[in-house]
Amino acid sequence: MKIRRIIETIEKTALPAAAAPWDHCGVQVAAARDDVHALAVCLDPTPDNVVKAAALGADFVLAHHPLLLQPRYLDRVDAHHEVVRTLLTRDIWLYGAHTSLDANPAGPVAWFADELALEGRRVLEPTFTRQRITHRIVGMGAHLAAVATLPAVLKARADDDDLVVSCNAEDWPQLEVALRALPDGDRPMLPMAPEYPAEVWGIGILGDLPAPMAWDDFIRRVGQLVPLDGATFCGSPPPVISRVGYCTGSGSSLASDAFAMNADIFITGDVKYHTALDTTGPIIDVGHFSLEEEMMRRFALRLQEDLPDVRVTFIPAADPLRPLAYARPVTDGGRG
Repeated sequence: MKIRRIIETIEKTALPAAAAPWDHCGVQVAAARDDVHALAVCLDPTPDNVVKAAALGADFVLAHHPLLLQPRYLDRVDAHHEVVRTLLTRDIWLYGAHTSLDANPAGPVAWFADELALEGRRVLEPTFTRQRITHRIVGMGAHLAAVATLPAVLKARADDDDLVVSCNAEDWPQLEVALRALPDGDRPMLPMAPEYPAEVWGIGILGDLPAPMAWDDFIRRVGQLVPLDGATFCGSPPPVISRVGYCTGSGSSLASDAFAMNADIFITGDVKYHTALDTTGPIIDVGHFSLEEEMMRRFALRLQEDLPDVRVTFIPAADPLRPLAYARPVTDGGRG
């Protein structure tokens, strides 16, 4: 499959325009090959993961985190050098879908909201508004069946002899070319009021549980979804939880936004000491790794469905942070 088709498929879910302005999403390392037969998906482009991808015969590595946020010279032999060397010598593409993926509230980042069955979802920090447009195509209603199957079409309907077509604004140029290629494609295509509302993308998700849950029941449910062995907590536990906010990875900066929107609990990773001291609501820190690792696993499954002619493999990793195990010395008084 051509590299262009692979990237187009990834970017339907991880839209580059929705990424945070400070981020560097997209191609990290280009390769000479134009055909891809095997795609490896991982959370981080570490040397271990890239070597595993190469051993699996991957032509393309999709990672969540970018190789670097700022480019740098290969002026010393380190992990960065090893990753680049492996990719270049094996002619493997590396692509990073970071905040471009985080910002899609209907994408894999929603897996945690789906498991909790959160309702009335909204994003905490909007980064992009996807506009929808609608066109009336005069005298083309007889071609409804053919138009409805075009990939960019959100909805098509006949209105007497006319055809009314809706799509995402960025898809219109491509869709117009496809429509012009159909019989009667030379008919006037008139813009009209959009029949679909704009779609807001952004970082962090807020939603309501189907029914309020007692604190202990909620924690048990979260523990079924992500490991809580190393989790930490700050704030006061609410007796009942109805509204949940969360952000995969490092999202404690969004906690105050979530509480301003009446969240009963906020879940994320990388909560700092002073954030914990100053919090205005309860925060569970499940670590940077767990929510994002599962997000990428599910993204790999989705890509396999979208790219049936490419072998898609998820490369699991371990959280680099783990509880410290040690034996406390016993004093003469029997107390450590």
